[in-house]
Amino acid sequence: MKELKKEEAGWVLALTWLSALEETARDFHGERPLAFCERAYDHATDQFLKTLENEYGITAKNMTSIRDAVEEYIRTGVIGGLFQDSSQFELREVNPNRLEIKVHACPYRKSCESLMHGGLSPKDLTCARIGCFRSAVHLLADIDCSYEVTEFNPEQGCSGYIERR
Repeated sequence: MKELKKEEAGWVLALTWLSALEETARDFHGERPLAFCERAYDHATDQFLKTLENEYGITAKNMTSIRDAVEEYIRTGVIGGLFQDSSQFELREVNPNRLEIKVHACPYRKSCESLMHGGLSPKDLTCARIGCFRSAVHLLADIDCSYEVTEFNPEQGCSGYIERR
């Protein structure tokens, strides 16, 4: 038996709730519960940023572009302990309206991997990381965007994009 360290327990709890949320969304909304998950990611991102600001004095700055908003969310997430460092992500701005994102070593990948084994394609995944990046763009830059996962590899991470609607 492997010992669960206290510092890992929070991630186990987060993964448990994220998987439960995703499964419940699929129970009620079928194979593509994107609208439901987008709202959940909106609430989670808003609550995370408010908690950092109100409880710890860590403030995310308002931005004017998709890329700048994602970079600010990553910066704030690193300070707030959500991300280890910014190298977990690769950002490539295709144009001012579209940002491609690669997520390395995502702690949620087991949830996505199990969905992929169930026969879903990458486009069917809702991706908590990219989904929350989309929410951060709306909160920090007031830009309404959509997002999509385009590739999933359990060892190398996932890829997707955020695009202005």
